[in-house]
Amino acid sequence: MTGRLPRRNPRARTRLTNGTTLFLGEVDGRTEVGRRYGDLIADLTAERGGQAVMDLHQIEAIRTYAGLAIQRDLMHAALARGEKVDGEALGQIGDRMDRQARRMGPPLGPVHKTLEQRLAEKARA
Repeated sequence: MTGRLPRRNPRARTRLTNGTTLFLGEVDGRTEVGRRYGDLIADLTAERGGQAVMDLHQIEAIRTYAGLAIQRDLMHAALARGEKVDGEALGQIGDRMDRQARRMGPPLGPVHKTLEQRLAEKARA
C-alpha cells in the first residue's frame, strides 16, 4: 500500500460530492426550506470565491452553517407567531453559527479597481 487514495471516476462519486445536488438521498429541493438552504449555500460560497478556491472543510462549514441558519429562521418564525421558543437552544444555534462562520473563513472583499483599470475596461467594451 502506498498510502495514497486511488483516483475515483466522477461517475462513481455521489451527486452530493460532485456538486450536482444539495442533498443526500431523495429530497425535494423545491420546498421553501430547500430553496433557502440552496440560496444560503450559493451566497456563502460565492462570497468566498467559489468552490474552486475552497477546501473541503470550508465547504462543509458552509453546509453546516446553512442548516443552522434554517433552524434559527424557523425558531424566529415561531417567535413571530407568538409561540414559545427555547431561548437556550436559540443561543446555542447562534454560537454554533459563529463557530462555523470562523471555519468558513472571511468573505472576500469587493475588488476595488483603479481608475486606469476601469478606463481600460471601458475602452475594450
